[in-house]
Amino acid sequence: MQKSFYQAKTPDEALQIYFDGDNELYGEMKNKAIQKVLQETFFTKKASSCGAKVLEIGPGGGVWTSYFIRNGASVTCVDMAEQVLKGNQKLHPEAKCILANATTVKINEKFDLVFAKDVIEHIVDDIKFLKNMNDHLKPKGTILINTQNNVCLNYLIQGGYHHLMGNKDWCGWDPTHVRFYNSRSLKTKLAASGFRCMKWFGNYYFPYRILADHLKIPDSIAVFRAIEMTGLCYRFPFNKLGWNIGVLANKIN
Repeated sequence: MQKSFYQAKTPDEALQIYFDGDNELYGEMKNKAIQKVLQETFFTKKASSCGAKVLEIGPGGGVWTSYFIRNGASVTCVDMAEQVLKGNQKLHPEAKCILANATTVKINEKFDLVFAKDVIEHIVDDIKFLKNMNDHLKPKGTILINTQNNVCLNYLIQGGYHHLMGNKDWCGWDPTHVRFYNSRSLKTKLAASGFRCMKWFGNYYFPYRILADHLKIPDSIAVFRAIEMTGLCYRFPFNKLGWNIGVLANKIN
């Protein structure tokens, strides 16, 4: 298995591993889906001009840190991995970086947006995390969650295989994941933490990585990404059926 950027020993190594992985088609398509949602909902001209404050959880090498800064936001990054955080700070000296656990961190600021991409599936006490993020938001603030979904074709294929092989605790491609989510479980946990779900979106409907890895079929074939390319990934039922599932939710208390 490829080394994770969170296992890197130096900031430069962390950045190299992070950007190598993010440049793959899978990461590129996921980022495009998230960016479209943010541009159409949060980063309007008004939001950018007033200097939105973003709390980014688990920023990695800073692809999204860069995006937020380009859109006129001030960014505070929270991560538990020191080398990853140092690498991001090296590239984005204007961002505030805090080495801390996002479940318990206390920041004396209120934010317009909490951005947590590929984070919540790593957190044991996800309700505590969501409530802490709610506490850090301004009234009617927004949280974006993106995670892995067990109501999708890829889970049916790969999850089914792992269950048949006796690995009933399989939680996706990353061994540090602690659980899967779906639209129902996310909605329930967000509601219990003081959020109302506003918009759902998905990504990775056809498991082309299996074909690319095992059958050497190119993952660039357009039909594999037809749902994303036609915009159906933002519409029901596809917005809740991707291997990646995303939700934009607003603070209600």
